Amino acid sequence: MEGNASTSYRGRSAVPELGDKVLAVGDAMHAGERSRMSAELTDVFISLGREHGYDDVVAEFAPFKEFKSTWRRSGSSVRFQISDYMVGADHGALEDYAASLYERLSRRSRKSIYTPRLTSWLTSRDFLSRNQALYLERSRNLSLDHRGRVYDLQEAYLSLRDQGLVRACPDAVFNWTVRDNRRKVGYCSVLMKVVAISSIMDSEKVPPFVSEYVLYHELLHLQDGLRPGSRCHDRDFHERERLHPRWKESEEWLRRLARRRD
Repeated sequence: MEGNASTSYRGRSAVPELGDKVLAVGDAMHAGERSRMSAELTDVFISLGREHGYDDVVAEFAPFKEFKSTWRRSGSSVRFQISDYMVGADHGALEDYAASLYERLSRRSRKSIYTPRLTSWLTSRDFLSRNQALYLERSRNLSLDHRGRVYDLQEAYLSLRDQGLVRACPDAVFNWTVRDNRRKVGYCSVLMKVVAISSIMDSEKVPPFVSEYVLYHELLHLQDGLRPGSRCHDRDFHERERLHPRWKESEEWLRRLARRRD
């Protein structure tokens, strides 16, 4: 049987030194710490595995792009692949995460995996400083630059902030996509504070308020933060979204872009 538990919560603007930061990712993950964490991960999963009837347990870190984990079981054996974004987490967060995966594996519970201890790790400065650049390195459809051919997402963010529509987001990273997606025109990782805006809107043919509106939408998600078990696009979200002064025009433009084939 196979399974997985994941989160894909879909901006520090792209800064000049980002390239150096990405190249330094390997140095940031010190081999000694990773080895220690791998051993601790194994101990935690083996110990909890016995409590759930598993006598052959393997748990290892895996370089998934998103924060997720997978498992494969056969009888009393189970193998876990755990997001390496958990490297650096304290023992309590590892225990809670392992316990929640075993609960899901045994189908005893579908409750949120986000315990207070795990949430504290995922929303910490340490988590972000360790993993944001690594996430960017693994994101193949990002330009790693807030400056497009025509528009600058950093300027759009500052405009939104100056209008009082969003709060300051000093850790957010804004990127144009490499591919000009027509339907999925924006997404963000709340955990990594990374925003991606489709390059289909980085054109003289598209007014600047359209990409600003999509950026606004994603910044609302960042401001909401990690909300496990909650609907991302509830009534309150849509009411805030419509505070953008040109939301109607923007929505019409997005429909037009989705239909366009040239």
